[in-house]
Amino acid sequence: MKQKVALVLSGGGARGIAHIGVIEELEHQGYEISSISGTSMGALVGGIYAVGKMQEYKEWMYSLHKIDIFKLLDFTFSAQGLIKGDKVLKKWKNLFLIKTLKILK
Repeated sequence: MKQKVALVLSGGGARGIAHIGVIEELEHQGYEISSISGTSMGALVGGIYAVGKMQEYKEWMYSLHKIDIFKLLDFTFSAQGLIKGDKVLKKWKNLFLIKTLKILK
């Protein structure tokens, strides 16, 4: 029987790649992730894991070049931060959400 763990993922764009490694290593060590939560980038990665799209996310992340990442940034000067995140969320919806909804139907 696999030992169950609850996983909490933190925020921060660069951590999105680190989260992949953490999840893969936990599974490699024989743990079963029974629940997952997170904030900001951690919440997005957790959601992708929850719907079974981690491999697609990993492939997409590893295929990005510096210019691709720069194109996904929408800079702003507001109290909420320097980057809004609208462009990256739109891209993720196109990559993952639409495919997921088709699978669930």
